[in-house]
Amino acid sequence: METLSQTKIILRTMERLDSREHLPADLSALLGKTALLQAKHTGGLQLDLSGIPLSQAPVCSPLNFSLDMKNFKVLTARIMAAILDAGDAMPASVVDAVGLFQRAVEKNELSFEQAWNEILTRFSGGGFSGPILKKWEAQTPDAPSALPFLVMAGAAPSLQAAGRVLAETKGIDPKQIHTSGACPVCGSPPYILELRGKEGQRFAHCSFCRFTYRIRRLSCACCNIDKADQLIGFTAEDEPGFRVETCAKCNTYIKIIDFRELDRKAFAPLNDFESLPLDMLAATHGYKRMALSAWCI
Repeated sequence: METLSQTKIILRTMERLDSREHLPADLSALLGKTALLQAKHTGGLQLDLSGIPLSQAPVCSPLNFSLDMKNFKVLTARIMAAILDAGDAMPASVVDAVGLFQRAVEKNELSFEQAWNEILTRFSGGGFSGPILKKWEAQTPDAPSALPFLVMAGAAPSLQAAGRVLAETKGIDPKQIHTSGACPVCGSPPYILELRGKEGQRFAHCSFCRFTYRIRRLSCACCNIDKADQLIGFTAEDEPGFRVETCAKCNTYIKIIDFRELDRKAFAPLNDFESLPLDMLAATHGYKRMALSAWCI
């Protein structure tokens, strides 16, 4: 997708978010502004993927992913500056946390690169938080996910570019049906699904490298069970274009974007936030989300 068309989709999605009175306006502003900055940092990335063993499946563990570190640092700094510049429109707790991070970086008390390494461990099946993330979670109790959000937001363009290159190198066809719900590139679970085409082909959006790939029409994206009586879906009247699929076996849920009958283009990271009421509804029924959002929150 070209940056220009992606920017237009983001702006139109932001307009819808602004019209949804039940969504927190400050969080909408935070995610929308971040998405626009990410779109401007998708070109000319310098990635070193030479050390990745392409013979394994999935192609590589999240631990092996490479970032364009210059792009990562510049984008992270610009996101922080944008949050502080638009402080009145942003969540106050996040503004306070970002101000703290910025001062800590200037004093060499915080390294985003080290925080990134801890997040990699999280995605690779390690502990949820290492010592650096735990330290800053404690320092920002009103916004404990602020640092993971910021780091993952800065890394996203590199991750998406690397996922696409690795898929092409390995010969992974995103339109071919993959029997597992896990990402064929990095092995991470999807954070949201999307239905496309007249037949309702089901595509998964990876929670780590953002690679989009086709999966089976009837199966749990988490445990892969394909028994219809174990998979229950529901919708909400006030959330057109979205539905939830739950699995009785693993007790997880995942949301599905279905804009086929609507005049909309999907932008999964923001559509995930747009459908937040469905997360709340699924949680009230005791289901667990199978993956964090693309924002690492």
